[in-house]
Amino acid sequence: MKKIKYILSNVAKYHHFEVAKALFKKDQLTKIVCGYPWFKLKKEKIPKKYVDSFGLYNIINYFLRGSKYESIAYLEDRLQYINANAISKRSLKYIEEADVLLAMSGTGLFSGRKIIDKNKIYVCERGAVHLLYQKEIIIEEYKSLNLNAELLTMLKRGFNNWKVERETKEYELANYILVPSQFAMKSFEKYGITKTVVAEYGINLSNFYPIKDIKKDPKYFDIIFIGLVSIRKGLHYLIEAFNKFKNPNKRLHIFGQHTLDKEFFINKLNNDKIYYHGKVDHRQLKYFINKSDVFVLASLQEGYATVVPQAMACGCPVIVSENTGSAEYVRKYQCGFVVPIRDSNAILEKLELLSDDNNLKIELKNNVINASIKNTWDDYVDKLNNIFSRLV
Repeated sequence: MKKIKYILSNVAKYHHFEVAKALFKKDQLTKIVCGYPWFKLKKEKIPKKYVDSFGLYNIINYFLRGSKYESIAYLEDRLQYINANAISKRSLKYIEEADVLLAMSGTGLFSGRKIIDKNKIYVCERGAVHLLYQKEIIIEEYKSLNLNAELLTMLKRGFNNWKVERETKEYELANYILVPSQFAMKSFEKYGITKTVVAEYGINLSNFYPIKDIKKDPKYFDIIFIGLVSIRKGLHYLIEAFNKFKNPNKRLHIFGQHTLDKEFFINKLNNDKIYYHGKVDHRQLKYFINKSDVFVLASLQEGYATVVPQAMACGCPVIVSENTGSAEYVRKYQCGFVVPIRDSNAILEKLELLSDDNNLKIELKNNVINASIKNTWDDYVDKLNNIFSRLV
């Protein structure tokens, strides 16, 4: 079988450096083109000659992000547009050396055209659901919560015309659209797109694993949430379930930064049994996960929330919504429970079940550890090679 050479492109970092490291080990990495500055990437331990880092716009954007001022928001939007163009154009230099361009949505318009002209493969990778499905479900939720002004801001920031237009063009242009879950694939089928391929994300087992000598106070039933403090993540449904949960020793630990939804959550976090820790270095998260009894993510939509398999790798049972992208994985390996979206009572029911049945909790812990071992980033790259080897 021919050894396939890949270019990866991404405006940020996300999971692409995990993929790049696995490709580098197999001598299949041509270049990763990234919108992060090099000083933030050194710790990834990929030789610099394989990394084309272009971080100026992201550095500027870091100081602009989340501003409520329209003029600053406009500048932030323009920088995102310029950055996406720059990443795609920088990728053009490496087309001759590669067989497959794996470009995160938004970064493949120019480079995708070029590699197709060379009779090679352009894969538009979408880590989330179809952009229009994402927009639709967000509009539904904000309207149901009577957050009309906040919805207008969200639409301007996340779903403005150039982003929708660019991604739609990329979906049409690409040979394939790579998504991380069956749920994401079905969202594309809703819009008549059938050229999606599915590969579930892997887990870095050197960062997430069970810690045998971790000190946990058995008196408490600890629930953990990791992710943006946002409506899209369904955190308000978890908080609603937690407030109904009668266990007197309950604690909810929330890790993640605030978003434009901050005002909505301020009062909801005002509870002496809810601990808001803010954003924590991901290398420290394994200690908090290992001290927890259950991880909960009630997202309204995700392509595949990588934090779910990370929690599993630490031996933590999970409760996830149908729309996290990980529902089929949780069911397959019996790692926890899947609940409908927007259903705090279903979350409550599963919390009570785990709280009352210690044997069930132990059984699920064993299941999640075994499931995690079967899905590393090396496995993920093997899936990509199996998909594309017959096409190169």
